[in-house]
Amino acid sequence: MRLSLKLGQIFAFLILMSGWQTTAYASFLDDDFWCRTYGCVVVHDGQNYDIYDNYQFAQGQCCVPNGTPMIPYTRQFGAFNLTGTLDTNQAPDSDQSMMMGITQNGNTISQSLTDDGDGFLDASDSFANAFIMNANTNIALDGPGRQYSHSFFISSRSTRFSLRGLASINNSTQDFANTISLSDIRIDAAFTRRGNDDGFRYGRRARTNNINVFNNVNDLGDLQATPTRVFQFNRFSGIRRRNGNLNDQTIRLDFLYTMPSYDLSMGIGSLNIDVLYDIYKEP
Repeated sequence: MRLSLKLGQIFAFLILMSGWQTTAYASFLDDDFWCRTYGCVVVHDGQNYDIYDNYQFAQGQCCVPNGTPMIPYTRQFGAFNLTGTLDTNQAPDSDQSMMMGITQNGNTISQSLTDDGDGFLDASDSFANAFIMNANTNIALDGPGRQYSHSFFISSRSTRFSLRGLASINNSTQDFANTISLSDIRIDAAFTRRGNDDGFRYGRRARTNNINVFNNVNDLGDLQATPTRVFQFNRFSGIRRRNGNLNDQTIRLDFLYTMPSYDLSMGIGSLNIDVLYDIYKEP
């Protein structure tokens, strides 16, 4: 069985700006003319940054209409972090699957695979002991394979904006094409005001009031068909406070994805899902 979740990158276009991160008491959010005058949003992974602008540089005029995507000023690839770290979170590849466990009562996993350390099911994993089949014996997803947790950092100035998500099934094979849908995969979104991820200290000079997390987004089925608000940032002056490093002026957005409880009635197959996020200007 292979059940994988491939996530799109909100900051698929990033630029490395380490000098901004290390400036003692200011960031470009404090003194950049375009950001200060027309508003901007910054997303990053602790090292790589992308700036989203309201000003339309190609047309030489302000501004993108309300309810439309803001414009990424730079284009260099980046990726989500494993929540609480600066490590890129990895999903199973074509030769790996989610970890499985054995339940003898249909609920509690009493025996799991011996993992070779990568967190996914592959040829070098094994069961430690034999088990006896009974009427309640079942196979279930276990460990990190059941959930994926991703995060990135975000800041803003002089604009109201939203983060919208769009989910789609990129490819499904065999039984999973009929037994698992987007609505079966839960999403929980939250934000962390301040913390320290592998030495990256964030949020000491960030404002977190007037941030809405939409409670009507519960599963990926809520994000299909059209880009849907997951977060809304209603403070016009933005997340940033004056006179701070860029990391100090950011907060962390967290996403937890939970796979459905697998049993053999779902059959076998593979499932690839794209979840794409974008920044939209709001009135």
